[in-house]
Amino acid sequence: MVRLACTFLVIVFSSYISSAYADAIGKVVAIAGSPQVTNADGSHRLTSGSDIFEHDKIVVGGGNAQILFIDGTRMVVGAGSTLVVEKFLLRGGSTAQNFTVNALRGTFRFITGKSAKSAYNIKTANATIGIRGTGFDFWVENKTGVAVHEGRVNLCNRSKNCVDLKAGCEVGIAQSNGSLKLSGDVKVANLVTRFPFVISQSQLNRRFQLDTKACRAVINFYTGGQGGGSREPPPKNRGE
Repeated sequence: MVRLACTFLVIVFSSYISSAYADAIGKVVAIAGSPQVTNADGSHRLTSGSDIFEHDKIVVGGGNAQILFIDGTRMVVGAGSTLVVEKFLLRGGSTAQNFTVNALRGTFRFITGKSAKSAYNIKTANATIGIRGTGFDFWVENKTGVAVHEGRVNLCNRSKNCVDLKAGCEVGIAQSNGSLKLSGDVKVANLVTRFPFVISQSQLNRRFQLDTKACRAVINFYTGGQGGGSREPPPKNRGE
C-alpha cells in the first residue's frame, strides 16, 4: 500500500513538473515558406497558430516565422535564420522577468512588448543587444548589425565596448574582431543586403511592420532611388 502511494505521488509530481514547463510562451501569427522548430519532442514544421515554448530552436530556410509572445513582444525570424528561445521567466500575469534569445545566424526583427526593458536580453556569437523600448532589425553572421527604427538600442561587442543607437535608422555593426562600427562608417550596401524588412514588408503581418522611411530614404539617396521610392535627402542620423 505504501509502495502504491509513493508511486502515485511520483506520478502526480512528475505530471505537475511537466505541466509547469509545458505552458506556451508565444504563438506563430504568420509564416512564409516552411519554418521548423526543434524541441524535446523532436523537429516539426511550424504553421500559423503553432505554439512556441521556452528552449525552442527555430530554423527558417526560405521565408520567415512571425511570432507573438504572451507579453506582447513581436519577433520575425527571417530567411536563412536560426534562433533559440533560451529563457522566458514570467514575472506574473503576462510580463517576463527574464526574456533571453540567442540569435545564431540570419535576419531578424524585434519589437518590444509589455515587459520591462531590463528583462530583454538578445545574444549573438559576438555581441549583445540591450533594449531601450524599441523596434529594430538586426542580422547575424560573423558580425552583428543593428538598424533602429523606433526607440533606442544598446549594442555591445564581445570586448564590452558599447554604443547607443537611436531611432531614425542609426546603424551599428559589432565586428568579429571585437570592434564597433557606427552609422557614418556603415556602407549603404549593408542596409540593402542585410536588412530585407527595410526593403520590403509585404510578407509581414501588419502587427510586425514598422515605419522604415528613414532607412529607405538613406538607401534611395545613395542608390538614386534603386531601393524603391524617390531620391530624397537622408535623415540627420543616418546609417550609410
